[in-house]
Amino acid sequence: MHQQHQKCSRRHFLKGLAGLSAIATLTPVLPESFTRSAKADVPKRVVIADGALAETALAMGIVPLAMADVPGYRVWVQEPKVPEQVINLGARFQPSLERLAQLDPDLILTSSFYANQYSRLSDLAPIEKIDIYSSSKTPFLNAMAAAQKIAEVTGHRGTAEILISDTLSRIDQASRELTSSQASSVLVTSMLSPRHMRVYGQNSLMQDVIDRLPVKNAWTGPTNHWGFATVTIDQIAQYSNAALIAIKPVPDNVDRAIVHSPILSELPSIKRFGLITMPPVATFGGLFAAGRFSDLLANALTSQGAAHGEFAS
Repeated sequence: MHQQHQKCSRRHFLKGLAGLSAIATLTPVLPESFTRSAKADVPKRVVIADGALAETALAMGIVPLAMADVPGYRVWVQEPKVPEQVINLGARFQPSLERLAQLDPDLILTSSFYANQYSRLSDLAPIEKIDIYSSSKTPFLNAMAAAQKIAEVTGHRGTAEILISDTLSRIDQASRELTSSQASSVLVTSMLSPRHMRVYGQNSLMQDVIDRLPVKNAWTGPTNHWGFATVTIDQIAQYSNAALIAIKPVPDNVDRAIVHSPILSELPSIKRFGLITMPPVATFGGLFAAGRFSDLLANALTSQGAAHGEFAS
């Protein structure tokens, strides 16, 4: 009885918080499709607090009521696009709990990495934790399972199978295209400065995709939980036969260093192939990111100017 009273009090507190927030800010105008479902098992007002889960849902045609860090998604992920009506909740580590309570969601989707930030809302809406990056299996296999789970808990059964089939088809197509690649191995990076970068290897989604293609990942060194290592230029200088791929956005000072820095411009892989820049793709993404990465990699390595280091960006 005491626990029930605590839960009720907590709910009233959050509702009251929402009311106070509404006084200071305008209540969001929600599309008709976001009205509360009459069936509890088919949530319509879905909030997503993890970028990979948001990307996966959007790829299956599931438009959330709200997402965390929409501006960041539009810079670093880009595809699938976030519809304008999706409400931004702020940073993943600092969500607006008042706004969340005001939105009164049916379901909150998040990963274990962010779950603690939303646990205070567990009596307001069910919270479903879905992990793609974990010690269990690989990101690609986890991403397939995540798509199936999202489809199940949102009442969109069948959409996951379509996304899985499309992703596998895109990887197969990339594999066929890459038989004519000018480079047999790659270093997939996110440039941090003219001297430092993240390089992706074991435990990364990119590694899982590369393992399904006729190219090799030159980086076989240790990586962290997310599948990358932060390295210096000196640490990758030995990989002269690997094409260096930098996922955008690339810092301005790195672009300048390619022209002016004797260290970066003389890197053997850059002298041989040029710096290959790739449009933004979710480096910690889900199934859609896997298919998009395979498309972009095939395009980069087989572009018209590949033999001369004039790769398309």
